Amino acid sequence: MFFKYEQKRYRQELSQYFNDEEITAIINQALIDLKNRNITGVLIVPLAYLVGGFATDYASQHQFLYSFLGTLLVIAMMLRTVTIRSFSKNTDSENSVRIPVFFWSNLLVAVVWGLFSGTAVLFYHDSLSITLIIILLAGISGGSIASYCIWKLLCYSYLLTILLPAVVVEFYVGNSVTIPVGVAISFFLVFNLVQAKLWYKHYWASIINTFLVKKNALELSKLNTKLTNEIADHKETAKKIAISRKKLEDIYNSAHDGILIFALNGEVIDTNNTMLEMFDVSRDTALQFNIHHCFDSKSNRDIDLQSIWHKALDGKDQEFRWNTYIQNDDSISTVQVNLRKSLWGEDYIIIATIRDITLQVEAMEATIAANHAKSEFLANMSHELRTPMHGVLGYARLGMKRSETLPREKLNEYFFIIRESGLRLMRMLNNVLDFSKLEVGKMRYNMNRNDLLPRIHQVITEFTPNADEKNLHFALDCQQNKVVTYCDHEKISQVLRNLLFNAVKFSYEDTTITISCHETTDHNGGQLQLFSVSNVGVLIPEKELNIIFEKFIQSSATNTGAGSTGLGLAISKQIILDHKGKIWAENGSENTVTFSFSLPMAENDI
Repeated sequence: MFFKYEQKRYRQELSQYFNDEEITAIINQALIDLKNRNITGVLIVPLAYLVGGFATDYASQHQFLYSFLGTLLVIAMMLRTVTIRSFSKNTDSENSVRIPVFFWSNLLVAVVWGLFSGTAVLFYHDSLSITLIIILLAGISGGSIASYCIWKLLCYSYLLTILLPAVVVEFYVGNSVTIPVGVAISFFLVFNLVQAKLWYKHYWASIINTFLVKKNALELSKLNTKLTNEIADHKETAKKIAISRKKLEDIYNSAHDGILIFALNGEVIDTNNTMLEMFDVSRDTALQFNIHHCFDSKSNRDIDLQSIWHKALDGKDQEFRWNTYIQNDDSISTVQVNLRKSLWGEDYIIIATIRDITLQVEAMEATIAANHAKSEFLANMSHELRTPMHGVLGYARLGMKRSETLPREKLNEYFFIIRESGLRLMRMLNNVLDFSKLEVGKMRYNMNRNDLLPRIHQVITEFTPNADEKNLHFALDCQQNKVVTYCDHEKISQVLRNLLFNAVKFSYEDTTITISCHETTDHNGGQLQLFSVSNVGVLIPEKELNIIFEKFIQSSATNTGAGSTGLGLAISKQIILDHKGKIWAENGSENTVTFSFSLPMAENDI
C-alpha cells in the first residue's frame, strides 16, 4: 500500500535533498491533502446514490437490493469519515490500523457503486435512464483520480471496481445501444487509468514545490527580520530611542503629578499637561519659568530653596513643601516638591515633580470622618442592641423568679416591656437589612396606585403609646379625602414611620407633631403629593440639613453618642429616590423642624 511502497520509495529519494524533519513535514502535507480531497466525497457519493436510485425508479422497483446496497454504502461512508477525522487529528504515518481501514472502506464504496451501476444498466438498458447512470459513473470515477492520485493502488482499484461491472453488463446485454456505451465506458476507463498515472507522477513534485516555496518564504522572512534588526541597531537610532525611552519612563513614573524638566541653569525645558492644569498656565508661559525667581519667595521665607537647588545639582534627591497659588485660587495651597537629577543621553537635567497635598489632606479628613461615622454606628448599634436586650432578659428573669407571687397586672406589665423591647430590636434589624438591600439594589417594590390616608392613620396609631410618654399630640392636616399616589404603600409607610420615630424621639414634651399632605405640581406640570412631618424640638444646624440623609450620619445637635443606628433617614431617602421623588429637611420658626417628601401621583410621572 501507500506507506509500504510509495512512501518508502519517496523517503529514499527525498533523503538526497532534505533532512528527516523536512521529509516528515512533506509526508504530513501529503496526508492532509489526501484527507482534504476526500472530505467532499463523503457528501457527494451518498447524494449521487440517492439521485440515481430515485431518478431511475431503482429505489421503488428494487427496494430490497437498493436498501441492501445503501446500507453497505452507509457503513463504508461511516468508516471513511472516521478515518478522515483520524487523519485530521493525527498525521502519524506509521499507524497500522487507520490506513487499511481507509483503503477497504473506500474500496467498499467502489464495490457498492459497481454493483449499483451494473444492475442499473441491466434493469434499464432500454430506457433513457441509462444516460443518468453513465453521467454519475463518469463523475464518481473522474473524482476518484483527484481523490486518490496520491495512492496509486487505491486509485486503480477504485476505477476498475466502479466501471468494470457496467462494461461487463453492457457487452452482456449486447444490443445496439449497450455495445457502443460499453465501448465508450471502456475507453473512459483506460483514459482515467492513464490520467491517474500522470497525476500520480507529478503529485509529489507539486508537494515538494509547495514545501520549497514555504521554506523559501520563511527564510526570506528571517532575512528581512535580520535586516530590520541591523537597521534598528544603528548607533544614532539607538541613541535617539534610548533618550526617548528615558523621557517616557521618567514622565510615566510621575504621571499623576505635575512635572517640570529643568536644565542645570534653572530654566524649564519641558513640562506635562498635569502641571499646566494645576497652575492654569499655557505651555509657553511655563517654558519661560526659571527656578532662580523663587529663591526669594515671600511665602516661603523659612525654606532655603537656593541650598536645596544646589544639593539637587550635586545629585542628592530633595523633597520639601512649598506654599503657592493653584488654579487662580485666592487661597495659598501647599504642594510637595521632589527634585531629582537624571541623565538624558549626554546631558544632565533636574526633574521636579509637584503634588498638591491639599487634596491629600482633604481625602485624609474624609477618611477619618468616614471611620468616625462607622465607629459611631457600631457604638450606637451596640447601645441599641444592649438596651432592649437588657429589657428582654431582665424582665424575663424577674417574671420567671416571681411568676407565682406577682399579680397578673404586674406580669402583663413585664410582658408589655419585653414585647416593646423586642419590637425595638426588630425595627432596628429591619432597618439594617433594608439598608443592605438598598445598597446592593435588591430591594423589590410593589408599585400601584394607592390611597395613603389610611396608612397615615395607621402609623399615627402605632406611635401613640410612645408619644403619650412625653405627652405629645398628633395633628393631621390633609385637605382631601384621599391621598392618592403611585407607590409601594408598604415602603412609603416605612418612610412615615422613620420620620415619626425621629419626631417623637427629638420633640420637646407637651408639644404637637403635625403630619400634613396636599397636592402640588412640579416644574414640568406633573402632579405630586407633598407630605410633611413637623415637630418642635432641637433645630438641625443649617450645614447638616443635607448630610443627615447620608448613611451612619446623625445631626450633631441631637447625637448623644448612643442615639440610633443613623440608617433610618438614609433608608427613607433611597426609597423616595427609587420612587422618583424628593426628600429634604428644613428648620422653621419657634424651634420647628420639618421633614418633607414628594411623590408622583401617576405612573407616567415615575
